Amino acid sequence: MTGEDASVSTPPHAQCEFDGIPGWRRCESQGLTLWLKGYLSGDNAEGLARHLAALPCEDWAQTVAGLDGHFALVAMRGGEILAAVDRIASIPIFYGFDGGAWRVDGNARRLAAGLDATRVNPDAALALAMSGATIGSATLFDGIEALGAGETVLLTPGQEPQRRRLYLYMPRPDHSISADDPELRRRLADVTMGIFEKTVASLEGRAVAIPLSAGLDSRLVACALKELGVENVTCFSYGRRGNFEAEGARRVAARLGYDWVFVEHTPRQQAATFASGECRAFEAFADPLNAIPFHQDFYAVGSLRADGRIPGGTVIINGQSGDYIAGNHIPPSLCTVPGDSLGDLSEEARWVRITSALLDKHYDLWKILRNPENEARISRLLRKEMETTGGGLGKQENDFALYEMSECLNRQIKYVVAGQRSYEWHGYDWRLPLWDNDFLDFWKAAPLAAKAGRRLFRETFAECNWGGVWGGEWEFPQTITPSWLRPVRLAAKLMHAPLGHARWHRFEKNYFGWAMDEVCNYAVAPYGRVARDRRGHRNATSWHAEKYLAGKGLGFDGLPLGSIA
Repeated sequence: MTGEDASVSTPPHAQCEFDGIPGWRRCESQGLTLWLKGYLSGDNAEGLARHLAALPCEDWAQTVAGLDGHFALVAMRGGEILAAVDRIASIPIFYGFDGGAWRVDGNARRLAAGLDATRVNPDAALALAMSGATIGSATLFDGIEALGAGETVLLTPGQEPQRRRLYLYMPRPDHSISADDPELRRRLADVTMGIFEKTVASLEGRAVAIPLSAGLDSRLVACALKELGVENVTCFSYGRRGNFEAEGARRVAARLGYDWVFVEHTPRQQAATFASGECRAFEAFADPLNAIPFHQDFYAVGSLRADGRIPGGTVIINGQSGDYIAGNHIPPSLCTVPGDSLGDLSEEARWVRITSALLDKHYDLWKILRNPENEARISRLLRKEMETTGGGLGKQENDFALYEMSECLNRQIKYVVAGQRSYEWHGYDWRLPLWDNDFLDFWKAAPLAAKAGRRLFRETFAECNWGGVWGGEWEFPQTITPSWLRPVRLAAKLMHAPLGHARWHRFEKNYFGWAMDEVCNYAVAPYGRVARDRRGHRNATSWHAEKYLAGKGLGFDGLPLGSIA
């Protein structure tokens, strides 16, 4: 284990448990103590501490709002504490009241144990059961609050917490810009290269490792680094031997002249990994109590570290989450632009359109849970968050913005971005260039027509062709592994042809999904259990969510085990 996160509490029970904990740095300046984890662009912990020390605590948040980088920080002076996270809450912070003082912690489980917080929030449990993450600031346990993306909280003795949002990713498209304007592509290319120049500067010469797939996001990371002359790069892929993602990555790395290594996953090995003591310890470290931990590359990164193929001191840079930020998750039902003949919908119809799109995309881990009562509960929670945080409905053509905001605050921040905990566990620093402030600002203003279908992203980088790995010959069609399964699956598909697509897809998911899983995440559950499932699991994440909830004494539906719904 490479360490736990930080913990403090306000007087009268002042405690400091930051010292000696990997990742957190402590600075003192004129009576102010600053703990910082992560990295800042154009600033450092010492300079920030001096600046905050010269300000009244009421002005600390505004200083945080101007920081660039991915970080979490806690500033303490006297009995006042400010806790803050960056625009995407890339490093989590939690807080709660112990009856005498407010406590701040970077480890949710430890905080819950210290506060004896065991009362389950039923809405949070249902949302997590259906999607793998809660909605809003709620965690599974009442009394434990998580700072959301771009938020701060000021804790002052004798007062209620002053929670404040400094940034919200809520697209505000500039409709005066045409998606066909070449200037828009030039601006995206310039912004992207500027982001990677900042990234390279922050590395200070350290080696880089890139989890490389056949997709476009990690490819952009590798190509931009190559364009900037960074050579000390190792690309790695993982999964079943022969999977198309790894084969595409191997070809891209070879063209760029970067070393490439492969870590094989097998169902037996992954099942052993998920059941191991180390994995349980990692889950305790990474558990935010508002989403299931991200396991996908846990074994691969640990294996590369153990074998010395990624030395200590290397910085891991992945492509999260270029597909989301560039618009690839916007559902067709919301891809309307000014001039479309959608017609004027009522406010209620618009809310149904937005929440239904979110339900279909993210709240479908178990078909059996998609009943009218649960859908209504989740829809109410989503709508409440969108109204209070995003300001509610605006122009009809901008309904997609509420969808993107909701996905960002919940699925993306709590589950996808939180995947960095795996790197930290194994002792590596990381960077997230495609979540950079400048990238967020660019896509926040991009017109919907440029984002729909990820059009602008694809056109821009195909035109730039950094590294020479863009275009038709560098598109890698998905294939099924292991190869012996292909004829068996084809025969079964032909047999199901008279029964319709729906029947075939149910059969395929139950009986072939486990075997076709390229990274073997399904191995968290035995094949026979998956094949016999009649609850309608969506994918491997369904089974990880069930396991996570079981560890909290809850069923797959978020209800206490043994209860009757």
